[in-house]
Amino acid sequence: MRERFFRKLVRGTLPLLVWAAHFAASYVLVAAQCSPAGFAPGNPHRLPLALMTLVALALCAALAWHGRHTLSGGNEETALLDWAAALTALLALAGIAWTSVPLWFVDSCA
Repeated sequence: MRERFFRKLVRGTLPLLVWAAHFAASYVLVAAQCSPAGFAPGNPHRLPLALMTLVALALCAALAWHGRHTLSGGNEETALLDWAAALTALLALAGIAWTSVPLWFVDSCA
């Protein structure tokens, strides 16, 4: 009986990794747009940020949906990993939504 530690670790933390990737990519994209030699000098474009946010939210929503199906048919055998995967998906959804709030208020580079 072989436990697949890293597979279980990624399964439980994948939504948080998506949130972290979205957070980092958002800051990198805005910094690249706002730098003097940026690929799009001037005001940051909201469309790439909005698309990135929608993709991250869709990924976490899919993970939460998968976790809901796992937990709805659950019994006493439902593992802690199943609960962790479902709840971290909900946490990541809230985190991505909260992280993307400044996206709607960015008017120009400081």
